[in-house]
Amino acid sequence: MNKAIVGKDREKEYTSILNKKKNFWDNLPYKRDTTFAIHIISKKYGVVNEALVSCKADIYFAEGNVDNEYLKSKDYCLTENDANNLGLTPILNSGLSVKLPGSKYTISKISPNTFKKLFKNNILASGASIYSTKDFHLNISILAGWGIDEKYFIEYFTKIFPNDNVSLSQAVILNKIKKYCNKAIHDLIMENTYLKGFIFKGIGNFDEPYTAHWIIENDCLILNYEMPFIITTGSGRSKGSFTIVLKPI
Repeated sequence: MNKAIVGKDREKEYTSILNKKKNFWDNLPYKRDTTFAIHIISKKYGVVNEALVSCKADIYFAEGNVDNEYLKSKDYCLTENDANNLGLTPILNSGLSVKLPGSKYTISKISPNTFKKLFKNNILASGASIYSTKDFHLNISILAGWGIDEKYFIEYFTKIFPNDNVSLSQAVILNKIKKYCNKAIHDLIMENTYLKGFIFKGIGNFDEPYTAHWIIENDCLILNYEMPFIITTGSGRSKGSFTIVLKPI
């Protein structure tokens, strides 16, 4: 089955479980009797993306009163439409991200436009995205996809690796560049409070309650956290889709 469909089904399942008020509530600071889980079913405006996109949270919590018969009629899975119809009040900072058990989920996927807004320059993203073991002929298109001129790329990394002959077709130097850029992106994120909030929780990009302050990971509900991660590229490089992807280690 399509992974996205499986993910949506799991979000609905957890929404229902939460609204049955038996599991997970000991970890939550909300009033069990008057707080309800709401499944997010629409895209939200991302300030940095400047577009409607999937937000960080999959579920949020809202306060109010819901008749038990109504809950049963919905199989305990309330959506944003139900929250609006019932006049429930969203709780700020209550967004919850649902991760499939055992999955190597994506923490964040960053496009060229978004990367430039966050990091001010796409040079590190281009270096992290290059082909470093084969298919070197595709590296020109990689640079173009990230909006980086070949001359600038070579000059930039020649300053960092002055003892190497920087080119787009030599595995040794391209591997050095790729490793350098992956580490640099990682370190820039972990050293910057804004970037960490954006990457892990969507803070600065989405209004409340659509940031993810909670997470369900391997069937445990915990506070969202800055998990160790690696930098990878998206699967669409050869097809003209360029992204920097963060995945948990």
